[in-house]
Amino acid sequence: MSTLAASFRAILTGLQVVIGIVARKEPQRDAVLARIYFHLNRTIQRFEKLVAHWRNNTLPKPCNPRPGRARRPQTSPRLPRGNAWLIRNVDHYNARGHASQLQHFLASEECIKFLADVPRAGRLLRPLAKSLGIQMPGDPPPPPPKPAPIPKPSKTPLFPLPQEQTRAWVRAENRYANPSFYPPEFSKAR
Repeated sequence: MSTLAASFRAILTGLQVVIGIVARKEPQRDAVLARIYFHLNRTIQRFEKLVAHWRNNTLPKPCNPRPGRARRPQTSPRLPRGNAWLIRNVDHYNARGHASQLQHFLASEECIKFLADVPRAGRLLRPLAKSLGIQMPGDPPPPPPKPAPIPKPSKTPLFPLPQEQTRAWVRAENRYANPSFYPPEFSKAR
């Protein structure tokens, strides 16, 4: 086994151990975590097979696309989707550590050369990288999040007064504007 395949196996096996720890602590999520565990195992096997073909220069020729076939109904729970869904679902500090190791592994020179020579490997690893919230080398960075829209200022006051207080205030304002309200001494001083 090459160092490329061995490193990949070590990283994903460590991630499988973390999933086992989380499954033991939270048995109610066993179905989804078991599905993730076996998905990672298939990914390891497919990656090792691609590396072996690449090392021996026996990569199979890409085949013509086949017509789609009817999907059979899904009996097991679906894997979640979205960016970093695996990290959110496992939520363990060691899972983030293995994601960091995978990002470093993908950035190594040997792996970049392998991904350039075998595009099928990129298609295999891209969903895994997205599920861990890391970026594949050579992929464009994700777009920045859209800023939240700025709310328009409301025409109503922040703390509206009850209707009785508003009327009393208007009456008081009108009273101060009426010159007969002031005592005679005050009007002479003006």
